[in-house]
Amino acid sequence: MKSHYKGLGDHGTLGIQIVLCIAFGAWGGHWIDGKLHTAPALMIVGFCFGLGAAGKSVHESWKQMQKEALREEREQGNPAPLWEKRAEKKKPEGDDDRDSPKDDHGQD
Repeated sequence: MKSHYKGLGDHGTLGIQIVLCIAFGAWGGHWIDGKLHTAPALMIVGFCFGLGAAGKSVHESWKQMQKEALREEREQGNPAPLWEKRAEKKKPEGDDDRDSPKDDHGQD
């Protein structure tokens, strides 16, 4: 359970990173526009730089998630998905494919 909280802490801030990158880029461009009287050109440039920084942040987080997933697979194996585990628990005893009649597809 501790690893789940660690994952939330590591990657749960991704939305905040995206918003802050874009906001700081646009605000920085707006601030420079005020100093140089070039509005809104540098704000648009800053916004684009913010989008680029946000994209880089998403890409880095994605690569980190992939590394962690590979590490966990090496350490713990590749467990079956939860829905498969639930389906196996609900399956009644003795209900397997060996007892079902086979279809011979017209062969005698």
